[in-house]
Amino acid sequence: MAERIAFFNHKGGVGKTLAAYHLGWVLTTLGHKVLLVDGDSQVNLTAVALGSEAFDGFYDDDKTKNSNIKAGVTPVFEGQPRSIAAFDCPTALGNDNLFVLPGHLDLQAYEGQLSLAQETGGTLSVLRNLPGALNGLIGIIEAHHNIDFTLIDLNPGLGAINQNLFLAADSFIVPTNPDPFSIMALHTLSDRVLKWSQWLRTSYDIYKDTQYPLSEKPAVFLGTITSRFNKHSSKAARKFDERIQQIDQTVKDVLFKKLEGEGMTLAMKKYEEAFALCPDMGPGMPTSALSLARIPDFQSLAQISSNNEVPVVALNETMLREGGLGGSSLIAAQKNVQEFSMIFDCVARKVKLLLNVE
Repeated sequence: MAERIAFFNHKGGVGKTLAAYHLGWVLTTLGHKVLLVDGDSQVNLTAVALGSEAFDGFYDDDKTKNSNIKAGVTPVFEGQPRSIAAFDCPTALGNDNLFVLPGHLDLQAYEGQLSLAQETGGTLSVLRNLPGALNGLIGIIEAHHNIDFTLIDLNPGLGAINQNLFLAADSFIVPTNPDPFSIMALHTLSDRVLKWSQWLRTSYDIYKDTQYPLSEKPAVFLGTITSRFNKHSSKAARKFDERIQQIDQTVKDVLFKKLEGEGMTLAMKKYEEAFALCPDMGPGMPTSALSLARIPDFQSLAQISSNNEVPVVALNETMLREGGLGGSSLIAAQKNVQEFSMIFDCVARKVKLLLNVE
C-alpha cells in the first residue's frame, strides 16, 4: 500500500504546492513511484507538473478531460449507476515515475453535498458513500499505478473537501513561511485538524460498511517545511530567522502538544532520529526536531525553473546559461541548485525514516 502524505496549511502562499512537487520528484530519484494528488481547485500542482503544453489541452481533449479528481468521484456525487473506476493518470513532464491525479476547478461544487453528508452522520442513505469517495478514488488510482508514495496538495481552506482529503492521508506536513500570520494560522490549524480527527473517530464505524469506507486512523504529523526566506546575512535575514524560531516554538508548544493528546504524532525520539539524519543541510538546516527543513529563497532559480518546466533540483548548466547566467553568477546558481537538491534529498530520507519505509 502507498504511504499518503497531505500537505496542509489553510494559510495561502506558504509554498505547499512546490514542496509537494519537489518532494515527489526527489522520491522518484530514490526508486519510488509517486502520485501527486491535486486537491486545490486552482490546479497549480497539475499545471506545474504537466507543463504548459500538456496542461493547455488536457481539459479539452476527449481522451483526457475526464481523467481528473472531480470526474473520478462524479459517479458517487451525482448518483450515477456505476462505481468509481481507475483511469490512467498522466505523468509529470520529464519524469515517468511521477504520476498526477489532476485537479479540477469545479471540485468545490461538491463541497455542499459533502458537508451535508458529514453533518447528517450517515442518516441519509443517499449520501452515505460521499465521505469516503475521495479516499476510495485515491486508493483505486494507487493500485492501478502501483504507487509507493501519494502526496496530496490541499487547498488553503477549512471546508469539507479538505477535511476528507486530509483524513484520507496517513500523515501530513505543514508548509509555512516566516510571517506573523503563519504563527496565527498554526493555532487555528491545530484546532481544526483535531476536530477532523475526532469526527473520524466517532464516524468510522458509521461508514465502515459503505462502498467507500473512511480511513481507519487519523493522519500523524511529520513536521513543518518553512519556505522562502532570505538566506543571506542582513537585517531582513535576521528578522526571518527570528520568525522561524517563533514558528518552531509555536509548533512545539501548541500544535505538537494538541496533536500528541489526540494520538496524531510519533514518539519524539523518532523526530530526533530524523533530525540527526542530515547533520549538514547548509541553509536548509532546521533548528527544531519538528521541522523537516528550511527552504531558502534561491532568487533567479525559481524563474529559470518555471521557464524550463522542471523542478529546481533538475536544473542543469545549459538551462542556467540559457537563463542568462554566466561567470560568478553561474557558479553561485550551480551551488544553489546543489543546496536545494541536498535539502529535498534530506527531506525525502527523513520522511522515509519517519514512516519506516525502506
